[in-house]
Amino acid sequence: MRIPDDVRAFAETPDRYTRLTPGFLERCDTGRYVVLRGPHWASVSGVRVGAGDVEATVTEVRGLGGGRTMTWWLGPSTQPPDLYERLRTLGFGDPADRATELITMATVEAPVAPVGVDARRVETWDDFLAAAELRWEAFGKSPERRGRERASLGDSFRTAREADAVTTFLVCLDGRPAATGSCVVSPHGLLLFGGATAPWARGRGLYRALVRARWDEAVRRGTPALVVQADPSTSWPILDGLGFVEVCRQRRLEDSA
Repeated sequence: MRIPDDVRAFAETPDRYTRLTPGFLERCDTGRYVVLRGPHWASVSGVRVGAGDVEATVTEVRGLGGGRTMTWWLGPSTQPPDLYERLRTLGFGDPADRATELITMATVEAPVAPVGVDARRVETWDDFLAAAELRWEAFGKSPERRGRERASLGDSFRTAREADAVTTFLVCLDGRPAATGSCVVSPHGLLLFGGATAPWARGRGLYRALVRARWDEAVRRGTPALVVQADPSTSWPILDGLGFVEVCRQRRLEDSA
């Protein structure tokens, strides 16, 4: 499968292209780097600076973080090529989620859908809350983190619908919320994130159903492409089996300064 150049660029640096939810996300794209800020986090990607400008860039980026812990994403187009090692010497460490490297994957062909599993688009508050609780449980969010997110969940639900930037899907089995997955809109396709399946529902094709539902959403929007940053030990094998191809690998470092 040939992945078009615009989809490859989107896959490596999605923060540059995704639609934002006003009041929730802010973006600063200088051309030398992209900083995306959320309520409690910030990410840095698309870094292309001179070898002599690294320390000044770090200082500049920290000023944009507003005190947030910042995760730097370093892909094959990162400049200088040894930026990872340079950041290590400046005190950067492994990210708290321990995902030190992710595989960026993409597809421009329809993934096969499992038989008998339906993923519905989240349209109601009850479904939105159920999807959030599935993610919190799957990703082991602390009670404190859950409390912070729950406090702003109503605003997130309202603004997400108004901005039409993020679409979430939910799968129920026997009337129980069982799995969820979301995607962010861009002109080049959809970025998949937030895939979570309840332990009791695993091994029944729910993840594959959610991937296909998001493909159908991409087709509906006229942007038939999906990109995802996959964990090598969990989602990568499933996505590989669904026909996704590797675009690049991203190393991640965290700056808690």
